Amino acid sequence: MDGRDDEGVRRRGPRGGVTVTGSGEAEAVPDVAIADLGAEARAVDAERALAEAGECLDRMRAVLRDAGVDDLSLRTTQSSTWTDSSATGSSRVVARLGLQVTLRDVAVAGDVVSAAVVAGGEPARMDGIRFEISDPSVPRARARAAAWADAVARATQWAELAGRQLGEVQWVTEGGADAAPLRMGRAMGVAKAMSVPVEAGQQTVSADVTVRWAWSDDSTDGSA
Repeated sequence: MDGRDDEGVRRRGPRGGVTVTGSGEAEAVPDVAIADLGAEARAVDAERALAEAGECLDRMRAVLRDAGVDDLSLRTTQSSTWTDSSATGSSRVVARLGLQVTLRDVAVAGDVVSAAVVAGGEPARMDGIRFEISDPSVPRARARAAAWADAVARATQWAELAGRQLGEVQWVTEGGADAAPLRMGRAMGVAKAMSVPVEAGQQTVSADVTVRWAWSDDSTDGSA
């Protein structure tokens, strides 16, 4: 290898090294409950069905506002009508209206949802409750730190097995860091909504990172 070849290798940097992926997790307690509520009414025509469903939602909203839920935490979701011909010799129009509620006090979320569904009456529905972390930045940072420590441990072990030493970090690629929402329950009507048990539990926030290290003692001969 002549001088020009040596210069080209130095410019490209060492080709040997190790690439590992580290994973980390952090636990966090959800502090927000999101309830998917609705009203489903049947009538001889769409106008009456929609009116009945709308009155049901109005009663539910009134209870939620009395419980301290502000308008920004109430969001209309699905709105639909269809014809139900299952009844013998007649058909009915079904109207379905949805309402999503964000509750920032998980401790009383079950009681608030129960009261709203009871106030809504027979058309009221509760499709489910899920829990989220309002500020996931802190557990995500802990998860990333754990992922980095895992990557360092893996790379160190591979270096020891290869009889080498870790050098500089050449590049870092971050994987996903996300919390999967927890869900509770299926659709239930007013008869089953008299008491809604709510346990937020914990969510696991995960992170992955892929890191490339060069060997600290890597020579310019291109050895791996």
